Formats: sequence, C-alpha cells, structure tokens
Amino acid sequence: MNRPAPAPSRPKATPPARPQAAPEIRPDDVLDRFGRWGRRALVAIVAIVVLWLLFTRAVGLVTTHLWFESVDAGPVYSTMLRAQVLLFCVFAVLAGLVGGLTLRAVRRGRPRLHVEEQRQTTRWWFRQHESGLWRTMLLLAVVIPALMVGSHAAGQWQTYLLWRHASPWHATDPQFHKDLSFFVEVYPFHVLLVALLSQAVVLGLWIAVVSGYLFGGWRVRGSGPRITRPMIRILSVLLGCYLVIKAFGYWVAQYSVITDGSGPVTGVSYTDQHAVLPGMYPLIAIAVVGAAILLANVFFLRRARVMIAGIALMGVGALVIGTAWPKLVYQFIEKPSAATVDLGEISHNQQATRTAFGLRNVVHTVAYDPAKTLQGAALQRQAGRTAQIPLLDPNQLSPTFNVKQELQAYYGFKGTLDVDHYDIGGQSRDVALAVRELQSGGVPNPSWVNDHLVYTHGYGVVAAPTDTMDATTESPDFLDAGIPPARQIPVSQPRVYFGQSSPSYSIVGEPAASRRHLEFDHPAPNGNSSASHTTYHGKGGIPIGSSLRRLLFAVSLQSPNIFFSSDVNSASQLLMVRNPQARVAKVAPWLTLDGDVYPAVVNGRIKWVVDGYTTSSSYPDSQLVNLRTATTNTLTTNGAMSAQPNRQVNYMRNSVKATVDAYTGKVTLYAWQENQLPDPLLKAWEGVFPGLVKPQSSIPAALLPHLRYPRDLFDVQRTLLAQYHVKKAPDFYSGNDFWKVPNDPTVGTNQQINSSSGKNSASGPPQPPLYMSLSPNGFGKQQYSLSSPMVTLNRRDLAAFISVDSQPGPGYGTFTILPFSSGSAGESPLQVGNDIESSTKISEALTLQRGGNSKVVLGDLAAIPLGGRMLYVEPVYTQAAASNSFPVLRHVIALYGNGDPAFDTTLAPALHQALASGSSGGAGSGGSTS
Repeated sequence: MNRPAPAPSRPKATPPARPQAAPEIRPDDVLDRFGRWGRRALVAIVAIVVLWLLFTRAVGLVTTHLWFESVDAGPVYSTMLRAQVLLFCVFAVLAGLVGGLTLRAVRRGRPRLHVEEQRQTTRWWFRQHESGLWRTMLLLAVVIPALMVGSHAAGQWQTYLLWRHASPWHATDPQFHKDLSFFVEVYPFHVLLVALLSQAVVLGLWIAVVSGYLFGGWRVRGSGPRITRPMIRILSVLLGCYLVIKAFGYWVAQYSVITDGSGPVTGVSYTDQHAVLPGMYPLIAIAVVGAAILLANVFFLRRARVMIAGIALMGVGALVIGTAWPKLVYQFIEKPSAATVDLGEISHNQQATRTAFGLRNVVHTVAYDPAKTLQGAALQRQAGRTAQIPLLDPNQLSPTFNVKQELQAYYGFKGTLDVDHYDIGGQSRDVALAVRELQSGGVPNPSWVNDHLVYTHGYGVVAAPTDTMDATTESPDFLDAGIPPARQIPVSQPRVYFGQSSPSYSIVGEPAASRRHLEFDHPAPNGNSSASHTTYHGKGGIPIGSSLRRLLFAVSLQSPNIFFSSDVNSASQLLMVRNPQARVAKVAPWLTLDGDVYPAVVNGRIKWVVDGYTTSSSYPDSQLVNLRTATTNTLTTNGAMSAQPNRQVNYMRNSVKATVDAYTGKVTLYAWQENQLPDPLLKAWEGVFPGLVKPQSSIPAALLPHLRYPRDLFDVQRTLLAQYHVKKAPDFYSGNDFWKVPNDPTVGTNQQINSSSGKNSASGPPQPPLYMSLSPNGFGKQQYSLSSPMVTLNRRDLAAFISVDSQPGPGYGTFTILPFSSGSAGESPLQVGNDIESSTKISEALTLQRGGNSKVVLGDLAAIPLGGRMLYVEPVYTQAAASNSFPVLRHVIALYGNGDPAFDTTLAPALHQALASGSSGGAGSGGSTS
C-alpha cells in the first residue's frame, strides 16, 4: 500500500546573528602599549640630545682649533688635545671595565631566591623587570664610571705632560736627597695616579653593593646567609685591589711631608721625621698583608669574616700608626719642645722659601744710622731729586680721563690708570697712560650690525705725567690727547681691536678690490659731522668667508646672524677672545697670570704687557702661600685688578713676559731673567711646547724699557719678607720681629671725611704697592721702583720700607729694605691718617670742600724715603655729585718724619713746610745683602 509522501519539513528559522562584542581593552594592555611607545619616544629624545651634544662638542673642537691656528699656536692645541684624549681613553676604559665586569660578576653569581612582594618590594619589582633593565644597567655601569674617571683624568693634562717632560733641576732636598724635579714634576702625577685608580675601584664597590642587593647577593632580612659566597669573592677582589692601591698610595704619601703644614712652618717637622715617616713602611706592609688576605679569600676561604678581618686590619693599622701615634708624638714631644726641636725645620724652610720665591741674594738691607740724617739745605736739595712725587693718582683720576678725553659715549678708559715711564723731552718721566677703548654699552642705536660689524675697535691712548698737574685747570697735563691726538708719545697705529673691554666678537674685513668701509673708525675732529670709517687689514682674526665656517661659528657663538648676514663676505675675519689676559691664558694655560695687565707704546704700536708666572705647590720645605690672600689689596677689592685664584703655592717665578698687539692680536711670549734667575720649571714647559716661548734675547729693544717688576709677585714677596727678613731660626720661631702689610688708610679717612657722622666705619684692605721713580735709600739717584711701607705686628708703628728695582737692567729685581726702630724715622700710614683726621686746619678745610654737594677724594698716600726719614705725600681732590663729574686737585698734604702734616694748594709749599717741621732724627745707608 502506497503511503502518501510526507509533507516537506519547514526549515527552522535561523536566529538573528548577535552583534559581536568589541574586544575588551584591559588596563594592562594600555599600559603595555603606552610603555612601548614611551620607551621609543624616550630613546628618540635621548638620541637627539646625545647627537646634539656630540655635534656641539665637535663644533667646539673645530672652532677652537681654528682660533689657535689664527694665533699661530696650532701645535699648542694639538698637544693639549692629544694629552686629554689619551688620559680620558686610558682611564675611562679602565673605569668602564671595572664597572661592567663588576656588574656582570654580580649577575652571574646571583642566587635562586624566592622573593615575596610584600616583604621585599624593591627586589621583587626588579626581578619582574630584570630582563628589560639588564642592558640599561650594564650600559650605565660602564658609561658613568668611564665618564667620571675619564673626565677627571683629562682635566689633569698639565700634570701628565709635566711628568712626561720632567728634567733635572740639579739640586736635592735635605730629607730624601732626591732631585727637586721629582717633587715638582713627577710626584704630582703619582698622586694623580693613586686618586684615579682609587676612584675607579670605589665606583666598582658602589656598583657591587647596589647591584648585589638587587640581585640578592646580600640582604638584610630573610632566612639563610646574609651574603652569598660569589658576592664575598667580588667584594674581596675589589677591596684587595683597593688595598694594593693603598699600599702604593702610602709609598707616594711619604713624600707629602715636604709640604706638611703641621709644624711652625711648611716642611718636614719633628713629628714627620720621628712618627709619620717611620710609620709609612709598616702601613705599606699592613696594606699588602690585608690585600693578600682578601685575595686568598677569593680563591680559598670565601668567608665574610675573613673579608672583614682584612679591612679591619688596615683600618686599625691606619688609625694607630697613621693617626694616633703621630698625634701623641706631637702633643707630648714636639709641642712642648718646639722652640728647640723645630729649629732645623725652620732653617730648611727659610732657605727653601727664599730660593723658591726668587729672594735669595737679591735683598739688600740698609742699616739704621741716625748720624747720617740730612738737614737744612741738603735736605731741601735732596727732596727735589729723590722722587717723582705723584700728584696724579692713577686709582682716582680715571673719571677725569673719561670726562676730558672720552670724546663720545662709546669710548672709555680702564677704572685704574697704568703707570709706566717714557722719555719725554730727553728726560725719563713717570706717566699715567690709558687706552681709549670701545665701550659696547655706549654704542648708538644698538643692533647686531652696529654691535659686531660697525663699532669694532677703540682709538688711541691718553697720557699724562704723574708728578705735575695743569695749574689752570687743576687737571692732568696731557701729553697724548684728543683726536687726532697731540702726540708727545708717538702712536702710528692707534686702532685698538684687542683690549680689556673689547666686544665679545667682531666681524671685520673686506675683499681687496672693495672700496666699502663699514667699520666706524673715530669721530671727526672739531665737531665735524663726517666721521671717519675704515677696514681692518690685520691678520689677527679667523677667516670665515666660507659658508661652512660661518655655520660653525654661528653655532659656537649662538648667533645665527653670522650665517645669514649679507654683510659677511669672502674676506671676513672673526675677532674673538680679545681680552689680552684671556688670549695669553688660552695660549699658555700653564702660566699663572698677573692681575695687572698694562699697555705700552712700542715703536708707535700699542702693546699689552702680561706678566706670567710658573708656580708649584710641591717645592720641598718652601712656605705655602695663599695667592689670593697675599695679593688682595685695595685694587683687587674695588675690581681695578683681577684677583688671583684661591690656591696655595710655594714656588713662584716671573719667567715669562707676554705681549699682545692691540691691532693684530698677536701673542708673543718671551723668557725672562734666563741668566740672572734660571727657572727649571719653565725649561720643562718649554719641552712640552717647544718654540712657544722665545728667548730673552729676542725681546725688541724698544719694548725692554717698558717691562717692569710685576705687582702680584711683589705682593707675595713683601708678605714673605714680613717674616723672612728674620735670618736666625730662634728669632724666627719667636716671631717678635715680624712685620705686617699696612692697611690702606685712605679708605677709612675718605669715609670719615665724607660721612655726616664724622666716624671711620671700617679699616681698609691692605695698601697696594706703588710704581714710582724714587731713591731706594733716600740718599741716591732715582730708579723706577715698586715700593711699600711695612708696619709692626700691631699695625701701629712704621717698621720698614721695601722697594724693588723695576727698571730692566743689571739691578732689576734687587730689593732694598730700610728697617726702622719704633718712631725713629717717621710714622706708619695709620698714624699719618690719624694725624690728617685730627688736624683742625685740614679737617676744617676739607669740611668746606665737601660742602655744596661735593665730596672729598683722597689720593694714594705715597711713602718716600728721604734723607734718613720717611716722607708722606697725599693729593686731595674734590668731586661734584653730578654723574659726569670728575676729581679736581685742590690741596696737597705732606708729612716728614715725626713732624706735623703740612697742607697747601700746591706741592712745593706743602713739601717745604713738612721738611721744616719734621727734620730731626733719621736713618742712613750702609747695609748687607741676603
């Protein structure tokens, strides 16, 4: 039977598709993505910064090389750069290896520890990110020590080069009997070597300690040992190396006693001889034994206690032998008996100090003799020829030069005038001379073009004798002045492109065929409206005609206009490093330069003269002197002179005279006193930079008369002579005959005179020495000298007068000392200041002068030996309160011997009155040389 076919089944309805949910974005994914991009951005930023730093460093190297080439000193820069690169590479690699190997050793020896997040959060976090941080940690462990130690080493390139070129001095020290070159030229490099190696190992120890904690090499909490054996091995290796270096350091340190200051003077004291030096070799042995224990611990024992024992042995030895024993010897033997046991040290120190500072066999002492005092007409005749008494104070009359000779606001003069001597009318005259320099702050319509392309140089000099003033104007009697100048001192090239206030840089020069003169030369004379313009034709700049060089210096000087300006052409030169002192310092950085740079007119050209010193702080047994303290005076306090660096020296020679041409900028270095006072330290530096310093015989004859005894050296030497004029060691130890440098009395007196209360508010800084032509003993002929009075320890009484021959010739550098017993030959500067303040006649006259909105300005108190007594002369100026006012000479104060101060409108009557009042008692000639 046929069944009916089943009905077709209805298809099941497909449920509608559900919309797919968006993938869930978890916070961890966001942080991960942000972290990846953040790391990439950080890497990019770091890369850009590093590339920019490398680029600017490369630009600096290239531009510096171009500057050295422009002053014909390319080999100087190459020598310095090679030494710096060598030192950096050697010690950077060494420190980097120590840091990197230490970190790798710590990681390799890390223990398998279970770290709990709650109890050891830092270490747990580090374990989670160790794989990502490892390369960065290794990079830092290599780079940071490398940069620190390498930079330290490179900065000591002078010490390295001096060691490389050490040469015998042919003299030995009394303690070790070694050539002096070892202490001055070799020993400092040994000290540096110990410091660099110690620094590298100490940085390795820090890396070991910090990374050891992170990797679990040592821990504070938890069960089990606190430090792992691999960590003990690593620390033992580093500490063992440190003790080996320490042993070498003790060997080096034994020579440090030659400049020890624990005794009454610098040098090897009784305690050094009987405790410090005998203890050095036991300390070396202890350091070697400690290092051996630590290294044995690396291979055999691997115990923390052994490591601690090795370090403790060294610590106890250093404490007992190196510290406690010397202190006991000093306290119970040397200190109670210093007056006898230290006499040998004092004697060695006296000889070494006189030699190191150039005071041996050049100090002539004139004995006191009251019977030879001049009187009456003889005294008056001698007064007329004993000195060129200054009425023009170079420290006060710069404003007068500015107002009278500035001519335009963009010109100006140095705050303190410089004193030199010139042949005027067949007679040698002391002359105050100043260079009319460009003052950038006075340039009209300041702009980049005006500041750096148009106003580029100063013009001419202004000079006036110091011993006369114009009777009509009561102002300086100018020898060279105006534009065009009246020239009693001929100047054939008056343009000053290199000076003490020149702009930071100027761009000068035009192509040979060009007729354009962009540079402003000088204003037209007699009020004419058409100013003069010029073009620089010297060779003192860096050629920047190419686009590449313009780009380099635009980056170096951070001035895009150098690259984009259309006024910079194919013949342009860049003048930079224009201060004479800075130029010499860059060419000869191994020299310490005098703070008083002065101009001289030589064969019609303006030359800047810079005195250079070779110095050291490791000359055996010589007294250490702080340069800044010894040279501080009124001039450094008010900024008229550059202050010396705050460092100690015990060897100082003025062995180099440098000149800088004001037009070309050419730097020339000449050796000085090659035969009279040979300098072995200069010989070593000449070995480092051959040909840089020319022999003394090449000094031009026209320049020689304008070289003078430098002020800073005299300041240091007078500070030493205040003590080292005492020859016998027992007297030196007692110190009863020591002197002091007097304070400047004019500072306090000026304050009192111009104060409404009439009170002296403060004592002045030390009185600066004066350049003046005078008779050193008060009886003979004049010679150009640098001089200063000296006072007793309480600064109340006159003790001596010191002068040094500053005129190049057979007597150059010879000191004359006139010692005075208390009150025998005159008063001290302080007493003279008190006499002036207490004089009714003077105080009333000065009170009247400061009325009407004016102030009184006291000039330098000049001390002059005359016929057995001291003559003091002080000019008195008045100055109005207006901004463009200047001091005008009104009176002269003179005081002779123990007389009363004389006060008159001119020098002659004041001098006559003073001589009449003070002519009794005296000092005469005849003396000895030390």
